[in-house]
Amino acid sequence: MARLFLARLMKPFRWRNPRSTARMLLDFAKAERSSFYDMMEAANATGDLKRKAQYVSHAVDEARHAKMFTLRALELDPSRAADPSLFHADFEHLFTRLGEAKFISFVHLGEKRGRTQMAMFRDELQALEGTKRADTRTKALLDAVMRDEMSHESYSLVLSKELGGSLVGARAWELKRGWLRAGALITGLIYTLLMSVLYLLLFPLALLEKMKAKGAG
Repeated sequence: MARLFLARLMKPFRWRNPRSTARMLLDFAKAERSSFYDMMEAANATGDLKRKAQYVSHAVDEARHAKMFTLRALELDPSRAADPSLFHADFEHLFTRLGEAKFISFVHLGEKRGRTQMAMFRDELQALEGTKRADTRTKALLDAVMRDEMSHESYSLVLSKELGGSLVGARAWELKRGWLRAGALITGLIYTLLMSVLYLLLFPLALLEKMKAKGAG
């Protein structure tokens, strides 16, 4: 919910120019690419052939989505082609860490959240039709991806119930992970700030000592 709230706050800036749209699409591409690795790990690890096939199919969809988002982003902002992080992904070995039941519950929550966010963006683009900021190609892209996301959301919910997974437990783990990530980010920012302040305090003293040493010499 927090992510959707922040996304709504950014609405005035999202469609102001092609570069802003490209940035948003590359965020989606990274998420889809990360999901590809998670689903392939799940396909390799599960012992059930039916679920293995479902995970592979899901992974193929995610790889295709990542490519579609990336290509559209580069159409909107060709300068991003030189970005070294263009094809980065997060791979946290979630299947191994969570176990299959909790993993597929986590997948369901992620698919639902992603589809909801895409639907919101798609509706915003629909409202822009007929204006100079209209973007029918990106709207069509979101429509196409959302159809797959609905399928992923549906099958993952069925599997979660079959495997005895808990959406509440998966959501709690997700919140804990987000809290730890935020804590690590804040800690890093505080450390950088303190080091900057320390440098500003010590630099004049070091310079003074250097000038004294030169005078004594």
